[in-house]
Amino acid sequence: MQIASLRREENNFDFLRFVAASAVVLGHCYWLLGSGEVEPVRLLTGSLDTADIAVNLFFVMSGFLIAASWHNSRNALDFAVKRALRIFPALIASVLLTVLIVGPLSTGLPLREYLFHGQTLRYLANMALVTEFHLPGVFTANPFPHTVNGSVWTLPYETLMYVSLMALGLLNLFGRVAVVGLVLALMLVHFQVAPALGMDSDILRKTTRLGMFFFSGAALYLYRRHIPWNGGIALALLALTGLTAGTERWPFVHVLTLPYLTIYLAHARLGRLSRFGKYGDFSYGIYIYSFPLQQLLVYWLGATVPIGIFMLLSLTLAIALAALSWHLLESPALRLKRWLQGRRVESSTGGVGTLP
Repeated sequence: MQIASLRREENNFDFLRFVAASAVVLGHCYWLLGSGEVEPVRLLTGSLDTADIAVNLFFVMSGFLIAASWHNSRNALDFAVKRALRIFPALIASVLLTVLIVGPLSTGLPLREYLFHGQTLRYLANMALVTEFHLPGVFTANPFPHTVNGSVWTLPYETLMYVSLMALGLLNLFGRVAVVGLVLALMLVHFQVAPALGMDSDILRKTTRLGMFFFSGAALYLYRRHIPWNGGIALALLALTGLTAGTERWPFVHVLTLPYLTIYLAHARLGRLSRFGKYGDFSYGIYIYSFPLQQLLVYWLGATVPIGIFMLLSLTLAIALAALSWHLLESPALRLKRWLQGRRVESSTGGVGTLP
Protein backbone atom coordinates (compact mmCIF):
# COMPACT_ATOMS: atom_id res chain seq x y z
CA MET A 1 0.00 0.00 0.00
CA GLN A 2 1.23 3.47 -0.91
CA ILE A 3 0.13 6.73 0.63
CA ALA A 4 -0.07 8.75 -2.55
CA SER A 5 -2.96 11.08 -1.84
CA LEU A 6 -4.34 12.96 1.15
CA ARG A 7 -7.68 13.79 -0.50
CA ARG A 8 -10.35 13.15 2.14
CA GLU A 9 -12.45 11.02 -0.20
CA GLU A 10 -9.45 8.70 -0.67
CA ASN A 11 -8.74 7.92 3.00
CA ASN A 12 -10.54 6.85 6.16
CA PHE A 13 -9.63 9.72 8.49
CA ASP A 14 -13.25 10.88 8.79
CA PHE A 15 -14.32 7.41 9.88
CA LEU A 16 -11.45 7.01 12.37
CA ARG A 17 -12.13 10.43 13.88
CA PHE A 18 -15.79 9.50 14.32
CA VAL A 19 -14.83 6.20 15.96
CA ALA A 20 -12.35 7.93 18.27
CA ALA A 21 -14.85 10.62 19.30
CA SER A 22 -17.51 7.98 19.95
CA ALA A 23 -15.01 5.97 22.00
CA VAL A 24 -14.37 9.03 24.18
CA VAL A 25 -18.12 9.32 24.84
CA LEU A 26 -18.50 5.64 25.68
CA GLY A 27 -15.38 5.58 27.82
CA HIS A 28 -16.56 8.57 29.82
CA CYS A 29 -19.83 6.78 30.60
CA TYR A 30 -18.11 4.55 33.16
CA TRP A 31 -16.46 7.46 34.98
CA LEU A 32 -19.58 9.61 34.99
CA LEU A 33 -21.60 6.80 36.56
CA GLY A 34 -18.93 6.32 39.21
CA SER A 35 -17.50 3.05 37.89
CA GLY A 36 -14.37 4.24 36.11
CA GLU A 37 -12.12 1.81 37.95
CA VAL A 38 -13.84 -1.15 36.26
CA GLU A 39 -13.80 0.35 32.75
CA PRO A 40 -12.98 -2.69 30.54
CA VAL A 41 -10.09 -1.24 28.55
CA ARG A 42 -8.48 0.15 31.70
CA LEU A 43 -8.64 -3.32 33.25
CA LEU A 44 -7.07 -4.78 30.09
CA THR A 45 -4.20 -2.31 29.72
CA GLY A 46 -3.60 -1.67 33.39
CA SER A 47 -3.13 2.04 32.77
CA LEU A 48 -5.10 3.81 30.02
CA ASP A 49 -8.84 3.60 29.45
CA THR A 50 -10.92 3.84 26.26
CA ALA A 51 -11.05 7.64 26.27
CA ASP A 52 -7.29 7.91 26.87
CA ILE A 53 -6.48 5.68 23.90
CA ALA A 54 -8.97 7.53 21.71
CA VAL A 55 -7.30 10.84 22.60
CA ASN A 56 -3.91 9.35 21.71
CA LEU A 57 -5.34 8.23 18.37
CA PHE A 58 -6.69 11.74 17.78
CA PHE A 59 -3.24 13.21 18.37
CA VAL A 60 -1.59 10.78 15.94
CA MET A 61 -4.06 11.73 13.21
CA SER A 62 -3.71 15.38 14.10
CA GLY A 63 0.08 15.23 13.83
CA PHE A 64 -0.11 13.58 10.42
CA LEU A 65 -2.73 15.96 9.02
CA ILE A 66 -1.36 19.14 10.60
CA ALA A 67 2.07 18.36 9.16
CA ALA A 68 0.39 18.14 5.77
CA SER A 69 -1.45 21.39 6.47
CA TRP A 70 1.82 23.16 7.26
CA HIS A 71 3.37 21.98 4.01
CA ASN A 72 0.29 23.10 2.08
CA SER A 73 -0.01 26.51 3.77
CA ARG A 74 1.32 29.60 2.06
CA ASN A 75 2.72 31.06 5.26
CA ALA A 76 2.39 30.96 9.06
CA LEU A 77 -0.64 33.27 9.05
CA ASP A 78 -2.46 31.05 6.57
CA PHE A 79 -1.68 28.03 8.78
CA ALA A 80 -2.81 29.79 11.98
CA VAL A 81 -6.07 31.02 10.45
CA LYS A 82 -6.97 27.52 9.30
CA ARG A 83 -6.34 26.11 12.77
CA ALA A 84 -8.28 28.87 14.52
CA LEU A 85 -11.31 28.50 12.25
CA ARG A 86 -11.39 24.78 12.99
CA ILE A 87 -11.07 25.06 16.78
CA PHE A 88 -12.87 28.13 18.01
CA PRO A 89 -16.40 28.24 16.49
CA ALA A 90 -17.51 24.95 18.09
CA LEU A 91 -15.52 25.64 21.26
CA ILE A 92 -17.20 29.01 21.79
CA ALA A 93 -20.61 27.47 21.11
CA SER A 94 -19.90 24.64 23.56
CA VAL A 95 -18.87 27.06 26.33
CA LEU A 96 -21.92 29.29 25.82
CA LEU A 97 -24.26 26.30 25.64
CA THR A 98 -22.82 24.96 28.87
CA VAL A 99 -22.97 28.29 30.72
CA LEU A 100 -26.38 29.45 29.48
CA ILE A 101 -28.32 26.17 29.25
CA VAL A 102 -26.64 23.27 31.04
CA GLY A 103 -25.63 25.35 34.05
CA PRO A 104 -29.04 26.94 34.74
CA LEU A 105 -30.72 23.53 34.36
CA SER A 106 -28.51 21.92 36.99
CA THR A 107 -27.14 24.53 39.41
CA GLY A 108 -28.20 24.55 43.02
CA LEU A 109 -27.90 28.34 43.16
CA PRO A 110 -30.54 30.95 42.33
CA LEU A 111 -30.30 31.84 38.65
CA ARG A 112 -29.14 35.43 39.19
CA GLU A 113 -26.48 34.37 41.67
CA TYR A 114 -25.30 31.67 39.27
CA LEU A 115 -25.08 33.98 36.25
CA PHE A 116 -23.08 36.68 38.05
CA HIS A 117 -20.92 34.36 40.10
CA GLY A 118 -17.18 34.80 39.59
CA GLN A 119 -16.79 31.11 38.77
CA THR A 120 -19.27 31.47 35.91
CA LEU A 121 -17.24 34.32 34.46
CA ARG A 122 -14.03 32.33 34.87
CA TYR A 123 -15.56 29.40 32.99
CA LEU A 124 -15.89 31.64 29.93
CA ALA A 125 -12.09 31.63 29.75
CA ASN A 126 -12.38 28.19 28.13
CA MET A 127 -13.16 30.11 24.95
CA ALA A 128 -9.58 31.39 25.12
CA LEU A 129 -8.16 27.90 25.86
CA VAL A 130 -7.75 28.62 29.58
CA THR A 131 -9.09 25.40 31.07
CA GLU A 132 -11.75 25.70 33.75
CA PHE A 133 -13.86 22.70 34.72
CA HIS A 134 -16.26 24.12 37.29
CA LEU A 135 -19.48 26.12 37.33
CA PRO A 136 -21.01 27.24 40.65
CA GLY A 137 -23.38 24.71 42.15
CA VAL A 138 -23.37 22.53 39.02
CA PHE A 139 -23.21 18.72 39.24
CA THR A 140 -22.07 18.85 42.86
CA ALA A 141 -23.89 15.59 43.71
CA ASN A 142 -23.01 13.66 40.53
CA PRO A 143 -20.72 10.62 40.93
CA PHE A 144 -18.07 12.62 39.00
CA PRO A 145 -18.74 15.87 40.84
CA HIS A 146 -18.23 19.48 39.81
CA THR A 147 -16.54 18.79 36.45
CA VAL A 148 -18.79 20.28 33.78
CA ASN A 149 -16.79 19.48 30.64
CA GLY A 150 -13.85 17.19 31.23
CA SER A 151 -12.98 17.07 27.53
CA VAL A 152 -11.69 20.64 27.23
CA TRP A 153 -8.36 19.84 28.87
CA THR A 154 -6.87 18.51 25.62
CA LEU A 155 -7.47 21.67 23.58
CA PRO A 156 -4.63 23.80 25.03
CA TYR A 157 -2.27 20.87 24.43
CA GLU A 158 -3.53 20.45 20.88
CA THR A 159 -2.90 24.15 20.29
CA LEU A 160 0.54 23.84 21.87
CA MET A 161 1.35 21.13 19.32
CA TYR A 162 0.22 23.38 16.46
CA VAL A 163 2.37 26.24 17.74
CA SER A 164 5.36 23.93 18.25
CA LEU A 165 5.09 22.55 14.74
CA MET A 166 4.74 26.04 13.31
CA ALA A 167 7.79 27.20 15.30
CA LEU A 168 9.83 24.32 13.91
CA GLY A 169 8.70 25.28 10.42
CA LEU A 170 9.57 28.95 10.86
CA LEU A 171 13.01 27.96 12.14
CA ASN A 172 13.47 25.63 9.14
CA LEU A 173 13.73 22.69 11.53
CA PHE A 174 10.61 20.83 10.47
CA GLY A 175 12.36 17.94 8.80
CA ARG A 176 12.58 14.18 9.25
CA VAL A 177 15.62 14.05 11.50
CA ALA A 178 14.48 16.88 13.77
CA VAL A 179 10.96 15.49 14.21
CA VAL A 180 12.15 11.96 14.93
CA GLY A 181 14.68 13.41 17.37
CA LEU A 182 11.89 15.33 19.09
CA VAL A 183 9.78 12.17 19.42
CA LEU A 184 12.72 10.31 20.96
CA ALA A 185 13.41 13.19 23.34
CA LEU A 186 9.77 13.27 24.46
CA MET A 187 9.82 9.52 25.03
CA LEU A 188 13.02 9.78 27.05
CA VAL A 189 11.57 12.48 29.29
CA HIS A 190 8.22 10.75 29.67
CA PHE A 191 9.43 7.24 30.42
CA GLN A 192 12.86 7.80 31.99
CA VAL A 193 13.90 11.29 33.03
CA ALA A 194 10.72 12.52 34.71
CA PRO A 195 10.16 9.33 36.77
CA ALA A 196 13.85 9.10 37.72
CA LEU A 197 13.90 12.70 38.95
CA GLY A 198 10.54 12.45 40.68
CA MET A 199 9.09 15.15 38.44
CA ASP A 200 5.42 14.56 39.26
CA SER A 201 4.06 17.34 37.08
CA ASP A 202 0.67 16.76 35.48
CA ILE A 203 1.43 19.38 32.81
CA LEU A 204 4.77 17.75 31.94
CA ARG A 205 3.22 14.29 31.85
CA LYS A 206 0.39 15.37 29.53
CA THR A 207 2.68 17.43 27.31
CA THR A 208 5.14 14.60 26.77
CA ARG A 209 2.42 11.98 26.37
CA LEU A 210 0.40 13.89 23.78
CA GLY A 211 3.53 15.26 22.14
CA MET A 212 4.84 11.74 21.53
CA PHE A 213 1.72 10.80 19.61
CA PHE A 214 1.34 14.10 17.76
CA PHE A 215 4.91 14.24 16.49
CA SER A 216 4.93 10.50 15.75
CA GLY A 217 2.04 11.27 13.41
CA ALA A 218 4.01 14.17 11.94
CA ALA A 219 7.05 11.91 11.46
CA LEU A 220 4.93 9.33 9.65
CA TYR A 221 3.74 12.07 7.31
CA LEU A 222 7.30 13.10 6.55
CA TYR A 223 8.36 9.45 5.97
CA ARG A 224 5.08 8.33 4.38
CA ARG A 225 6.68 7.43 1.03
CA HIS A 226 9.60 5.56 2.63
CA ILE A 227 7.75 3.35 5.12
CA PRO A 228 6.41 -0.05 4.05
CA TRP A 229 2.66 0.00 4.69
CA ASN A 230 1.24 -3.51 4.75
CA GLY A 231 -1.14 -5.66 6.71
CA GLY A 232 1.55 -8.03 7.93
CA ILE A 233 3.36 -5.30 9.84
CA ALA A 234 0.06 -3.97 11.16
CA LEU A 235 -0.97 -7.41 12.45
CA ALA A 236 2.42 -7.93 14.08
CA LEU A 237 2.19 -4.59 15.87
CA LEU A 238 -1.38 -5.34 16.94
CA ALA A 239 -0.27 -8.71 18.31
CA LEU A 240 2.59 -7.06 20.20
CA THR A 241 0.12 -4.60 21.71
CA GLY A 242 -2.13 -7.45 22.84
CA LEU A 243 0.68 -9.59 24.23
CA THR A 244 2.02 -6.78 26.41
CA ALA A 245 -1.39 -5.56 27.62
CA GLY A 246 -1.51 -5.29 31.38
CA THR A 247 2.28 -5.30 31.75
CA GLU A 248 4.60 -2.44 32.62
CA ARG A 249 5.91 -2.53 29.04
CA TRP A 250 2.52 -1.80 27.49
CA PRO A 251 2.59 2.04 27.69
CA PHE A 252 5.93 2.08 25.83
CA VAL A 253 4.73 -0.47 23.26
CA HIS A 254 1.55 1.56 22.82
CA VAL A 255 3.57 4.61 21.77
CA LEU A 256 5.50 2.53 19.24
CA THR A 257 2.53 0.71 17.72
CA LEU A 258 -0.48 3.04 17.75
CA PRO A 259 0.91 5.62 15.25
CA TYR A 260 1.64 3.04 12.55
CA LEU A 261 -1.66 1.23 13.11
CA THR A 262 -3.59 4.50 12.94
CA ILE A 263 -2.07 5.76 9.69
CA TYR A 264 -2.22 2.29 8.13
CA LEU A 265 -5.96 2.05 8.87
CA ALA A 266 -6.48 5.61 7.66
CA HIS A 267 -5.23 4.65 4.19
CA ALA A 268 -6.28 1.00 3.98
CA ARG A 269 -8.88 0.09 1.38
CA LEU A 270 -11.95 -0.42 3.55
CA GLY A 271 -14.78 -0.26 1.06
CA ARG A 272 -17.02 2.75 1.34
CA LEU A 273 -15.52 4.06 4.58
CA SER A 274 -13.53 6.61 2.60
CA ARG A 275 -16.85 8.34 1.90
CA PHE A 276 -17.93 8.24 5.54
CA GLY A 277 -17.63 12.00 5.94
CA LYS A 278 -19.72 13.01 2.94
CA TYR A 279 -22.45 14.32 5.25
CA GLY A 280 -20.00 16.14 7.51
CA ASP A 281 -17.20 15.67 10.02
CA PHE A 282 -19.00 15.38 13.36
CA SER A 283 -16.04 14.16 15.39
CA TYR A 284 -14.98 17.46 16.97
CA GLY A 285 -18.56 18.32 17.86
CA ILE A 286 -19.10 14.90 19.46
CA TYR A 287 -15.96 15.42 21.49
CA ILE A 288 -16.57 19.00 22.61
CA TYR A 289 -20.33 18.79 23.40
CA SER A 290 -20.74 15.30 24.84
CA PHE A 291 -19.41 15.63 28.39
CA PRO A 292 -21.83 18.33 29.64
CA LEU A 293 -24.73 16.44 28.04
CA GLN A 294 -23.67 13.25 29.79
CA GLN A 295 -23.36 14.99 33.14
CA LEU A 296 -26.82 16.49 32.65
CA LEU A 297 -28.24 13.05 31.88
CA VAL A 298 -26.73 11.68 35.09
CA TYR A 299 -28.13 14.66 37.01
CA TRP A 300 -31.63 13.95 35.65
CA LEU A 301 -31.65 10.13 35.53
CA GLY A 302 -29.40 9.30 38.48
CA ALA A 303 -26.31 7.11 38.67
CA THR A 304 -28.39 3.91 38.68
CA VAL A 305 -29.34 4.24 35.01
CA PRO A 306 -28.18 1.07 33.15
CA ILE A 307 -24.88 1.80 31.46
CA GLY A 308 -26.09 0.47 28.09
CA ILE A 309 -28.99 2.92 28.06
CA PHE A 310 -26.69 5.70 29.24
CA MET A 311 -24.26 4.95 26.42
CA LEU A 312 -27.02 4.95 23.81
CA LEU A 313 -28.52 8.23 25.03
CA SER A 314 -25.11 9.88 25.37
CA LEU A 315 -23.93 8.98 21.90
CA THR A 316 -27.25 9.75 20.20
CA LEU A 317 -27.53 13.22 21.74
CA ALA A 318 -23.85 13.99 21.12
CA ILE A 319 -24.10 13.03 17.43
CA ALA A 320 -27.30 15.05 17.00
CA LEU A 321 -25.77 18.17 18.54
CA ALA A 322 -22.53 17.65 16.62
CA ALA A 323 -24.45 17.44 13.34
CA LEU A 324 -26.17 20.75 14.09
CA SER A 325 -22.83 22.29 15.02
CA TRP A 326 -21.22 21.07 11.81
CA HIS A 327 -23.90 22.43 9.51
CA LEU A 328 -24.54 25.68 11.37
CA LEU A 329 -21.03 26.60 12.61
CA GLU A 330 -18.10 24.44 11.62
CA SER A 331 -18.77 23.96 7.91
CA PRO A 332 -19.52 27.69 7.38
CA ALA A 333 -16.27 28.50 9.19
CA LEU A 334 -14.35 26.22 6.84
CA ARG A 335 -16.01 27.89 3.88
CA LEU A 336 -14.85 31.20 5.33
CA LYS A 337 -11.33 29.79 5.41
CA ARG A 338 -11.50 29.01 1.71
CA TRP A 339 -12.98 32.46 0.99
CA LEU A 340 -10.15 34.17 2.90
CA GLN A 341 -7.60 32.11 1.04
CA GLY A 342 -9.21 33.05 -2.26
CA ARG A 343 -9.20 36.75 -1.32
CA ARG A 344 -5.50 36.58 -0.52
CA VAL A 345 -4.78 34.91 -3.86
CA GLU A 346 -6.88 37.52 -5.68
CA SER A 347 -5.14 40.44 -3.99
CA SER A 348 -1.69 39.03 -4.70
CA THR A 349 -2.32 38.20 -8.38
CA GLY A 350 -4.61 41.04 -9.35
CA GLY A 351 -7.32 38.64 -10.47
CA VAL A 352 -9.54 35.87 -9.26
CA GLY A 353 -7.43 33.01 -7.93
CA THR A 354 -8.43 29.44 -7.20
CA LEU A 355 -6.70 27.11 -4.81
CA PRO A 356 -5.47 23.71 -5.97
